Amino acid sequence: MSPVNDGFSVEIQDKVKVDCEACGDAGRDVVEESVGAGSADSVGRAETLAGGFESTISLTLTAFDTRHYQDLIRTRAATIRRVVRALKPALGLHNALDAGCGVGFFSQTLTELGLETRGFDGRLENVVEARKRFPKVAFESGDIESAEITALGAFDLVLCFGLLYHLESPMRAIRHLRALTGKGLVIESMCVPGDEVRMMLRDEPFQNDQSLTDMAFYPSESCVVKMLYRAGFHHVYRLTRLPEHDDFRATSDHERRRTISFASDRPVAVACLERVAEPRGGRDPWTKLGPEPETLVARVRRFLSKPGRMRYVALANRVRRVVPSMPLPLRLPFRAWWLAEHSALDRELIHDGFETAEAEFVARFLRPGMTVLDVGAHHGLYTLLASRLVGRNGRVIAFEPSPRERRRLERHLWVNRCGNVDVQSCALGECAGEANLYLVEGMHDWCNSLRVPHIEERTSKVRVEVRRLDDVLEGFNWPRIDFIKVDVEGGELSFLHGARRMLGGEVRPAILVEVQDIRTVPWGYSAREIVRCLANEGYGWFALADDGSLESISSELSSYDGNFVALPCERFGEFCEMGLGLSKPPVETFQDSRGTVRACRENEFVGG
Repeated sequence: MSPVNDGFSVEIQDKVKVDCEACGDAGRDVVEESVGAGSADSVGRAETLAGGFESTISLTLTAFDTRHYQDLIRTRAATIRRVVRALKPALGLHNALDAGCGVGFFSQTLTELGLETRGFDGRLENVVEARKRFPKVAFESGDIESAEITALGAFDLVLCFGLLYHLESPMRAIRHLRALTGKGLVIESMCVPGDEVRMMLRDEPFQNDQSLTDMAFYPSESCVVKMLYRAGFHHVYRLTRLPEHDDFRATSDHERRRTISFASDRPVAVACLERVAEPRGGRDPWTKLGPEPETLVARVRRFLSKPGRMRYVALANRVRRVVPSMPLPLRLPFRAWWLAEHSALDRELIHDGFETAEAEFVARFLRPGMTVLDVGAHHGLYTLLASRLVGRNGRVIAFEPSPRERRRLERHLWVNRCGNVDVQSCALGECAGEANLYLVEGMHDWCNSLRVPHIEERTSKVRVEVRRLDDVLEGFNWPRIDFIKVDVEGGELSFLHGARRMLGGEVRPAILVEVQDIRTVPWGYSAREIVRCLANEGYGWFALADDGSLESISSELSSYDGNFVALPCERFGEFCEMGLGLSKPPVETFQDSRGTVRACRENEFVGG
């Protein structure tokens, strides 16, 4: 099957700018390999220089460019790299097919792994967008449920991610995938919980990332395995380590949602795969069976099989059923004690941890004797961390205007004997005075704000004092500030405007700040203005890697979503000597034959 002539082409205009970011290792080659985008008008723009004039490639923002999808894409791409690197020498892989390629992220990943790659998708608009983003990969329209797709021929490796559970006829699709597979098939799917071989028929919402029809069959993991065997594969494997994402593991809120399998005609001996047999038999579905009560021994075994922390949480929760107001003492990773109650932050700390990359960076940066400002201290997570790191000779000034949150903050400081922390009850902003602070009454009390928060839970108001940071520091006789954490739910720009004198000082601090449009919309400005405000003050911007190291990003992106680090450019050499793991100088740019593009974070895919 040759690529479909769909009548679409990449539009070249006279003057256009590319401010975007690539997926995977292509982010290092920027526009040469791929371009991603995101902006308020759903169009990304790319800047190239060729033949002495500027030209434009317009890229459509898709559902796959949202933060939710990018997190999932990033973790799945890491698994693809790990598995393909193991399979490539074992099977002698040279080419690959990406079935249901979407806008081409994983096709590009396969290309970066040295495989000659083609991709197809059932949505023509995805094919058009993929060709724009990754022009070196051949993309075409195709329906995996149609027998015509097998005319593409056989490929050493076939990759099928995020497709199977959107189909009306998944077994037919797997037979077609078998016909396209030369040496191996890597297939990912959402899976119905349970060990039985079964499928569940679900309504599909009419969305660009869902089925082409209004219903689809969702298989169980055992069903996927059985279909692979019945399609003609002789060996089926499961991955020994699935992607690091909540969809691939059971949490306190949901069962595991996704699985990845590998199928081949030949046995494969690689460490990342574990062979699974074809499921057999199963009980007669028409036979009535009474419920079997779980024995005490089984309950004890189930309890003992949990990790030690979860056993402790389970016992504590039983006590809390009798005494609901009792806090749950938790030992945080940096050895401080936390008294968990019923907030969203407490839930995160109990089960999964919270902002671990940010905490890793703070631990890398802070030194004994430093002075830290925690602006929007909430219940004191960062205050406790900073207090431990700066030591007795250091100082932490925590700002928390909510009386309710301040009570929990002070309780945590008392429990941990933090004698180096000053708690300030004012909010910080551009203009001194009084203002309403809106308190969220539900579990998401970390969304308290001086503007009505963009949240469904009920809020109440309390009057609080607002001060300028410059005025506060003057009252402290202008101490040297080494580090500031700012999380004031959209009030970040107002905070910065009230700190002009500090930002113009001789020794300027590093700043960890939340930059999210959903927080700044109630304040009437775009989150990118926070970035540009500090860029105009001579700060360079960095995104956080999982290990707390920093990756430079452009200050000219159209949108940002997350926590970012701003460093004063004149101290960049000093920060490098501190071992912060900086990837590039904040002002460094990439040069290639197609123009100049600012460095962007891998898989960030924000801006345009």
